[in-house]
Amino acid sequence: MRRTGVGRLNAAYVILAGGEGKRLSPDKPLLEIEGRPIISSVVQVGILLFDEVLLVSNTPEKYRFLGIPHVRDERPGCGPLMGIYSGLSRADHDVAFVCGADMPFLNEQIIRAEFEEMGDFDIVVPYPQGLPELLHAFYHRRCLPIIKDLLDSGVYKIERVLEQVSCLRLEKDWFMAQGCQDEMEKALVNINTPGDYEYWKRNTHQESRAGGGGLPEPTLERSHAGPDALGVIRDDVRERIRRRLVEDETAYQRKTQDAESSSLWAHSTRVAGIARHLAESEGIDETASLLAGLLHDIGKFAGGTYHEDETVEEQAAAEITGRLLSGTRYEGLIPVICEALLSLYHEGVADNAVGRVVYDADRLDKLGYMGVSNFFAKSALRRHFLDRELMIRTSIELTYAHHAGATLKTSTARECARLRAHRTRSFYAGLLEEMADFGLGTFSIREENIEGIMVVLVVPDLCHCGGLIRVESDIRDGVKCRSAVVQFRCPQCDQASEFSFCLPNVKVW
Repeated sequence: MRRTGVGRLNAAYVILAGGEGKRLSPDKPLLEIEGRPIISSVVQVGILLFDEVLLVSNTPEKYRFLGIPHVRDERPGCGPLMGIYSGLSRADHDVAFVCGADMPFLNEQIIRAEFEEMGDFDIVVPYPQGLPELLHAFYHRRCLPIIKDLLDSGVYKIERVLEQVSCLRLEKDWFMAQGCQDEMEKALVNINTPGDYEYWKRNTHQESRAGGGGLPEPTLERSHAGPDALGVIRDDVRERIRRRLVEDETAYQRKTQDAESSSLWAHSTRVAGIARHLAESEGIDETASLLAGLLHDIGKFAGGTYHEDETVEEQAAAEITGRLLSGTRYEGLIPVICEALLSLYHEGVADNAVGRVVYDADRLDKLGYMGVSNFFAKSALRRHFLDRELMIRTSIELTYAHHAGATLKTSTARECARLRAHRTRSFYAGLLEEMADFGLGTFSIREENIEGIMVVLVVPDLCHCGGLIRVESDIRDGVKCRSAVVQFRCPQCDQASEFSFCLPNVKVW
């Protein structure tokens, strides 16, 4: 199938998760295919394609783990037409793609191609077999008055809307012209019956084992670096870098008894692998990016110290890099790698392509499932475990994840960040829900716009005494950064506490 573009679409993405599930289950979006809930696959497509993703459901508590905004029907029991009306009314965009929560094989390129046909039409809907696929269609806000009139009249058939609007029908020949006739049937599948579920669960599993089909990650998520991204670096050079990192780190740890510092090599290898992936997608030298990622923190504990003299760690990293790579087959890459390392944080040094890739890779390591794992691993090293104070600190992770796309320098990284930011929020939303289920504390995720910066806060609902907690937030200007300052106060026992953290430096590159 021909590609139709790579940017996000100027439309909302509305997922309908209603219905009584009489033929299968009211929870069918939560049924798993290839080890993940169907609705997770639906959400992932939306996160990658659209700026705005909404879930229409009258049982949002079932889907809180997804971490996306939800909308309730204005009048429950009126079918998918009410779901379309509710989602389209709430959306910030004039156009919305509406799909069911039980469609595990949505195709990115088909959705893009449909959107490109929108023009001045009110609705664009596929008719691949002569019947409309109304839950795989784009709707314009102009449809709202007509839908409202139908609902007020007790008419709940979506087809009746088509009679009163400007509608483009995408017939079978359209799919053939797009070169997607082979993907068409699977992309429009929805899971309605036990037979449907068993068939697609079995066939998708077989396709996956055979090496085709299944539920692949989007193109930008695939890595072509092989099982060991560092395998392209000569063993002796890789070992030389590893030994220097570990020796400096161990010396610092012995001097300060700081167990928290013993993670640089693992972090550096991850950053190197991510950097190579980004470089491949961006058309940048992969070897230089891989080595720069591996070396980006090598100046952090130079000589077993940490910021004890006037040499910034990026300068130290560049000096150590020159010595480590001198006389190796990578000697010719020393200038570009050193420039990249200096460009990471050292003011006055010109930015370069490899530096941008490593900058982004370093931040992507803190997002998504890897980011969550790192957060809890570091917290445990600091002897902070799963308690109220730690959950409040997840505000930092959520705020940085929220702004990740605006803080990265390459287009590939920004696209990766969108999906990983969603995974970060989804994980913490699910964790908070589990804690509440077991009576371990109730927390809310709040979005607060403080002086134009969106801050995502995890706040406890109740004080230890049982009183309702009041929350006040502000921004404080400091020497090194602007900080979000959150104050918690219980009027019942007059207990108060404060929590602050540096805000991300949001830029548009």
